[in-house]
Amino acid sequence: MGYKTINVAPETYERLILYKHAGMTFDEVINEMMDMMSEEEFYEHVIEEHKKRLKKIKAGEYIEAKDLTKALEKV
Repeated sequence: MGYKTINVAPETYERLILYKHAGMTFDEVINEMMDMMSEEEFYEHVIEEHKKRLKKIKAGEYIEAKDLTKALEKV
């Protein structure tokens, strides 16, 4: 069986380590997590998040691209 390499941010890698136990591999950790939520449940969650963002955009709660740099400087 072959393996694939995936890139994750250092913070994600550190979080992933916390989920390993009893000699588990990262592959086993990831599969166990994916088994906890079906693809349908995951995409329902994603769609709900998109709907929330769309409502905010329609309500005028957004920053136009030209104002983004200024807004980020204030953070």
